[in-house]
Amino acid sequence: MVSRSILTPHILRRSTNLSAISTMERYRIPLLDESGRTIGYGDRWWTHRVRDGPDGPILGQRHAGITIACLDQSGRILIQHRRHRIFDKVWSLSGDTHPRKYGSRRVESLPEAARRCAREDLGVAIKNWTQRLSVPYSARDPRDSRYCENELLYILVAKHSGPLRMNEENAYELRWVELAEVSKDSRTDLKRTPIDRKYAPWVNTLFSLSSKEVEEAFRVN
Repeated sequence: MVSRSILTPHILRRSTNLSAISTMERYRIPLLDESGRTIGYGDRWWTHRVRDGPDGPILGQRHAGITIACLDQSGRILIQHRRHRIFDKVWSLSGDTHPRKYGSRRVESLPEAARRCAREDLGVAIKNWTQRLSVPYSARDPRDSRYCENELLYILVAKHSGPLRMNEENAYELRWVELAEVSKDSRTDLKRTPIDRKYAPWVNTLFSLSSKEVEEAFRVN
């Protein structure tokens, strides 16, 4: 049985000023080499585009990604039914983002990006985030083959038991569930074809790790 909270939906209002919208969208994200070192910054959409290569499709550009995990006092995790151009209508953890770099300003740190993501997607201010784990993965979007993910994904966790305000521009639904339920569903997911999977590929990658690594990833002091 899935345990749910009563969540208040809201829509973040965006400026109708075209220059403001252009500025808001004009950020880049960190590009990484195979060792995880930042080698530059790329357009947020171009990094997710599938391109033709001499030996077949090239899945975008390797970049830094973040998924946040909010856990309540009983250890349940908040999961989000994702509303997005890329990997739409799959379940993720509590929210997803990238470290952002606007113009000549410095790139966001991982905790800064996590705080922004929680504020934008969940309507909450969570100051203390812990980064426990990073996992590489790549996957093509089965619903729109023009897009893909190719990330070194950082998982940041925090505790939160207060009210939430779901951003309807970024999510269809939020649920509190047991970690064991996500783990079980993820194992079942991997037996399905990509188009029929419940969870985002990064969630399945995370829960494919050993039980000890998964436990460590979601440990909050």
